Amino acid sequence: MPITATGNYSQPFKGSLGGTYLMFWNGQNVTITGTGYFCVRYEIAWFNRVGPMVMPTWTGLRGKLFHVASGGGRRMDDNGPDQPADVTWMGNPKAGYITLPPGAQQMWNNEFFYLDGTVTLHETEGYADYNLSVTPSTWDQVTHDIDAAPDGRGIVRYGLVRDTGTDAAPVPQYLTRSTPAKPTDVPQHSEVTAGS
Repeated sequence: MPITATGNYSQPFKGSLGGTYLMFWNGQNVTITGTGYFCVRYEIAWFNRVGPMVMPTWTGLRGKLFHVASGGGRRMDDNGPDQPADVTWMGNPKAGYITLPPGAQQMWNNEFFYLDGTVTLHETEGYADYNLSVTPSTWDQVTHDIDAAPDGRGIVRYGLVRDTGTDAAPVPQYLTRSTPAKPTDVPQHSEVTAGS
């Protein structure tokens, strides 16, 4: 069954971050269902607000979900092209920076996942502003993304594959099979096994 989505999300508009199902505000969510790959694209909106980031969470997992690759040409803490070393996609000295909780994995611009089942991704921003999009993908699109060579502009590094080809592949942080009343209650290092 191909990847489909429902939920409380926004439609793309001119000037918005790329993607199909967009989330801009706390409380928006996308329930993703099917078998296949999808991309979660991050926009770290330090130009609106900076400070500690409340990470997005994944709830209600049924089936399997794996974090298979990272791409988009950059980690969000990378230095921007032709910019001083302290200017990144997380902020700059003048505006300040959006910072991650201790132990949170630094996100890339595009994070790729494989799903066989259903799961809900929640936009859970607090004071720090960020935006997300979810877009169904194929493995060919994933490899095209992560194989893009640095170009001195937006692409500053090759992407990487996280998939092991087995059920030992990593799962996202902040993932649970439960459906807590507050999505922000999902622990950072959830233990997600077939029976839990």
